[in-house]
Amino acid sequence: MGRSEQRARMTLARGPVSPVRRRCLIAASVSVAFASSCGLQAGSRHARIMNAALDLKAYQASAPVISHPLTLDKALELADRHNIEVWIAAAESRYQHELATQSTLKMLPSLMAGTEYGERSRYDASSSQSLETGKESLEPSFSSEKRTRTFDVSATWNLLDFGISYLRARQQNNRVFIVAQRERRVRQNLVLQVTQAYWRAVAARESAGDAEKINTEVSAKLASMRGQIADKTISELDALKRETSLLERQDELRRYKREFLKAKTELGKLIGLVPGTSFTLAEVDLDQPVDELDFDAEALEQEALQSRPELYEKDSEEAISRDEARIALARMFPSPAMFLRFDYNSNRFLVFDHWNTLGIRASWDLLSIPQQLAHHGAMKLQTELITKRRTAIAVAILTQLHLSLIDYADAHEQYEFSETISLKRGQLLEAVQSQVTEGKSHGGEVLDQRMKHLKLRAKHLSARVNLMTSMARLLNTIGRERSIHTAESLHEEIASHLEGPVETVACWLDSPDD
Repeated sequence: MGRSEQRARMTLARGPVSPVRRRCLIAASVSVAFASSCGLQAGSRHARIMNAALDLKAYQASAPVISHPLTLDKALELADRHNIEVWIAAAESRYQHELATQSTLKMLPSLMAGTEYGERSRYDASSSQSLETGKESLEPSFSSEKRTRTFDVSATWNLLDFGISYLRARQQNNRVFIVAQRERRVRQNLVLQVTQAYWRAVAARESAGDAEKINTEVSAKLASMRGQIADKTISELDALKRETSLLERQDELRRYKREFLKAKTELGKLIGLVPGTSFTLAEVDLDQPVDELDFDAEALEQEALQSRPELYEKDSEEAISRDEARIALARMFPSPAMFLRFDYNSNRFLVFDHWNTLGIRASWDLLSIPQQLAHHGAMKLQTELITKRRTAIAVAILTQLHLSLIDYADAHEQYEFSETISLKRGQLLEAVQSQVTEGKSHGGEVLDQRMKHLKLRAKHLSARVNLMTSMARLLNTIGRERSIHTAESLHEEIASHLEGPVETVACWLDSPDD
């Protein structure tokens, strides 16, 4: 509290004050409070500026360098190493590992060492008195020095604490496994996100390239038309109509480039690039057909129920809850402890200045029994609740799986349908171009057909992106680790696992980072 505020409070405590003086005191108090808040804000602002520089520097230092055209294989590899969400999940995993080590070390016996030095102002002298006569039977004497120095080392092993520490360590190991499963799920979701972003960027680049070619033609037509306007070979009304139409088409064509830049930016964020970093995408054949696959729904259901990290997480939570119930039950029993102690005393009057002590002691907190009994019952109910939640997650996963199968079938149907329309539109464009060459049609119709073909081509590429994303989402739904990176290998991977998906679950759990 500042001096101004103290004076204001003391003055108010003395009694009533004049209105002018009261306003002055209020203004002083407000000024002190404002100065304090300004100081706090200034400190927070300074810390934010420093942390902002540190955060940006750390992110830039860890960003990958891309010197070659980016493939999906490389994008997944970079995302696995440089994505910020993976960093956080890995850091959480390391933190839980350290806590597990700490919990394991708590099972060790207690080993305490202590020393003491003391000095009395007088000797610790005493006499004795006869019980029968009440007279002094022994003159005052002492058997300890004024200055003493002691040292002791004691080892204690509490059997109940050891059992509880064992259960705590097992709980922490289950928490480590839970965090590992969450990290595994983060990586699975990242694969889906990168796959979708990569295909979107590739498709958007294809459309942007086609749009740029048309835009060049539109720009040439605009320049030619403006020359005609200058030469007055075309009326002003017709010129305005054509110019407006061409400008509208240019604006529509620029949208494809914006979509491409947005898709590249999103992909760059997922693979850990600093926003604004330039990179190129590898060439991909987007006209290669994609065959439809047949799935065994029952086999995929079994694989999903035996592979999804969320279900493993609930299994471990159930084990943690059961161990907590066991701990509550154990705390209702007596706590025996064995101990071994070595003592040393520098007192010269002692016949033996050092000795060992071995013993056992027990304690029992009787009043805590009702509390631990209630806690035991609560943990049993919590275990049942976790079991029901796990069942709900399993049902949700199965529902998600069937929705993914429906989405895949619909995506493949849309892909084939859009491919047919795109091919027909391409044939129509060729026919119109032939008519223009033969002089049976004007050039403006060719531009209209090219614009319509561009839209259908972009729609077809979008359908292909949805198809590739639906396949990746299907793998994500069943919790399968992805080791494939192209459309062809994606089909081969799915088809090869349809025969025996359950056998591969163990190896995925042993190496979730692969």
